[in-house]
Amino acid sequence: MKTKAVIIIPTYNEQDSIAQTIHALENVFISIQKHEMSILIFDSASTDQTQNIIQQLQKKYLNIYFACEPKKSGLGSAYAQAIQYAIKELKADVVVEFDADGSHQPKYIPAMLDLLQNKADVVVGSRYVKGGSIPKDWGFHRKLLSCGGNIIARLFLTWKYKDFTSGFRATKTSYLKKINLDKLLSKGYAYKIHLFWLLHKLNAVIAEYPIEFIDREKGYSKLPRNNVMDSLRVVITLRFLELKRYIKVGMVGAVGAAVQFSIFNLLRLKFPPAAANLIGVECAIISGFILNNHFSFKDRKFQKHHGLKFWLKKFFHFNSVSLLSLIIQTGIVWLGTHFLGRGFWIENSLVCVGIFLASIINYKFYSQFIWK
Repeated sequence: MKTKAVIIIPTYNEQDSIAQTIHALENVFISIQKHEMSILIFDSASTDQTQNIIQQLQKKYLNIYFACEPKKSGLGSAYAQAIQYAIKELKADVVVEFDADGSHQPKYIPAMLDLLQNKADVVVGSRYVKGGSIPKDWGFHRKLLSCGGNIIARLFLTWKYKDFTSGFRATKTSYLKKINLDKLLSKGYAYKIHLFWLLHKLNAVIAEYPIEFIDREKGYSKLPRNNVMDSLRVVITLRFLELKRYIKVGMVGAVGAAVQFSIFNLLRLKFPPAAANLIGVECAIISGFILNNHFSFKDRKFQKHHGLKFWLKKFFHFNSVSLLSLIIQTGIVWLGTHFLGRGFWIENSLVCVGIFLASIINYKFYSQFIWK
């Protein structure tokens, strides 16, 4: 059975280029056999002949769909509305974000869709991987905006990907359905960064496919003047939100540390220090599971209706993940006391070192596997 792929093209006064773009897409569709290809034009109240041209093209191509908004709300808002329309009304399995101005070349679409079928959940048309490129005649200012923006996004978020700001992206709707598109931080170009990050946080397999980005030949660029500041605001906000949750996990960890230290110091004179720490760690794990569920990850917390079996399963997973913390901390205490000797300050300092190292590992596992 063929999957439904919808090419989403947002438009605003694109009378000079939209027909050429659609003809080029339709010519490529002929070679695509494994997908049912459609085009969704989402217009933001164009004041030129864009809508009339699309209506004429619909008479020739039966796979063109049209939707519009009463007034221009921004590129990010337009894409959010169009993606939801493609999912709900067109039952799309895949959506492809695509520019109307000719800067994205349709010839790359077949290979990008093949990647989605084989190993990827998201395929980004990347200008900055090997084989990709930007126009050689771009001025220094334009190159600085594009390259610099990506570097900032990678520094604040993750160095794993090369092109956070590409507007050419194919995505399985099974992942987009998990995202509240109405809550994107930007209604403008910076939506690309936020949506990319959310797909990454969903553990989607994201592949970057090299493309040659070319400048529009007709019309004029609609890149807003505040694009850089908006993108910077988005990446800083996303990093803050990540740190905010890490701080909450840290606060829960501090409570757990207080529990652990209390149990440890109650038992350290009666049991070997490694054994006393083992008991303290397990008590901290129990308190951590309860507090993280109701505080750090309250937006993803487990509910009563999930049932006892679900809670026990998650608690088992939590203990399994925390086992690494236990091994690290117990190993540090055992090795430390073996080489440095015993004593109140030595033993408690070793526990602090173990807690610090384990907290970083725990946060990664908690956010990506327990409360994903």
